Amino acid sequence: MRIAIAAILICFSFPALACEIKQTCEINLLIHPEANPLPVKWMHDALKKHRVCSSLISMSTTSSGYKDKYHKFGKRDTLVVVPKRLEKAVSTDIIYWFHGLTGFSEKTFKKRLAPQYSWLVNKQNWPAILVVTEMPWSRFTRTQWKRQGQVFRGKDEFFNYTKEVEDRIKQLLGRKRQFKFNRVIVGHSAGGSAIASAALYGGLCKANPVGIVFSDSTYGRWFDRSWLGCLEKHREKRDFRIMVLGQSFGRPWKNYVRWQKRNQRGSSHIEAYRLPIPWTHGKIGNNAVPFFYYRFTTGKYENIYQDEK
Repeated sequence: MRIAIAAILICFSFPALACEIKQTCEINLLIHPEANPLPVKWMHDALKKHRVCSSLISMSTTSSGYKDKYHKFGKRDTLVVVPKRLEKAVSTDIIYWFHGLTGFSEKTFKKRLAPQYSWLVNKQNWPAILVVTEMPWSRFTRTQWKRQGQVFRGKDEFFNYTKEVEDRIKQLLGRKRQFKFNRVIVGHSAGGSAIASAALYGGLCKANPVGIVFSDSTYGRWFDRSWLGCLEKHREKRDFRIMVLGQSFGRPWKNYVRWQKRNQRGSSHIEAYRLPIPWTHGKIGNNAVPFFYYRFTTGKYENIYQDEK
């Protein structure tokens, strides 16, 4: 009793300390036996640092990446972050993140994803689920600079992947009834090639996404392929958004402009942002989620994370 009273007195006497105590929370780990431990540790530490109270799932999926001869562990993993406050929800946004070359690294989780995810869940009070899909060009493969686009190439492979991941989430939430997932797909850098493949072959639009974000990722013909694959038809869906973020002088933006000039009518459906300095390739990736959730409507850069460099 004395200890409890002392704790209360300390909290009132030192508000900063009180805030610290109040925001402490747990990260529940649900890890499959053969999981790669490093990404789990990186994500766990990042969530803890940013006080994102959640369950962290590490899983392998039979629908994609189950066997990969170029991977250090012979298969690719998927990390899923399920925030608290979804126990009574009947729907939520679910963000699928496709990383760039050499991604699924410590930087991916600690510097790129955790700050913007914390901004969404904690500061905006928006408990979206985050799914980080390990790509064939992750740092744990022998093809860190290769195999772009060589994912989700099987018929409905991406659609089946979403169902497998979401079934696991519903198990965690104890959901036997219908639960609606509003799917948002973000491809940063080489992740744009995964969007293109999923749109052409993998059932991207069959998954009925509410948003697609190209985060400085419209290299080559990746946007062309995505558009022709299914985005052109899917754009007619109500409340469906396509966003293109590009560094003003970079190749991805130049490739998008090439497509735009030939598709004036279709481009009217695209939320396209030409981002000048101080925006960089990295800063675009670090802010892709806030961009989608209307944080940078003017396109002007602002450091919204205290530890972002």
